[in-house]
Amino acid sequence: MDWKKLTRLDRVLVVAGLLFVVDLLALPWVDVSIGPVSFTSSGTGSPDGFLGVLAVLVALGIVADVALQRFSSVRLPSLSVGPGATRLIAAAAALGLVVVKLLLHLHPSYLGFGCWAALAIGTVLVVAAHRSSAEASAPSTTASAPNQN
Repeated sequence: MDWKKLTRLDRVLVVAGLLFVVDLLALPWVDVSIGPVSFTSSGTGSPDGFLGVLAVLVALGIVADVALQRFSSVRLPSLSVGPGATRLIAAAAALGLVVVKLLLHLHPSYLGFGCWAALAIGTVLVVAAHRSSAEASAPSTTASAPNQN
């Protein structure tokens, strides 16, 4: 795998997507202690673990999309909005799933480090996808001017 094939925004998307997945799977999202009893859960655990699982799948889809576009000759079906906009929609959906998980049943005093980190990483993912989408849809400035003789 040649990392030189990735643009800076592609690298940010891949790294943020992988960090997002690690956060949801490994970091403590819920941290409740009542006396000697303590309970810790990850982003894919209860409550509403299915939202975390969906967010993991969406983030992995973004990483896979970038990898397929830059490192293989596989031609994915084209959509009317283009790959940049598709990644932006997917990143917004992943962040939205995390926000919904947060809002459904959790009290802020029970939230662990992983929850806050996922919000920050998800925001980076959305911003990078937005910039990538804007960069892809911008007209090329390297086109030569027509010859005016």
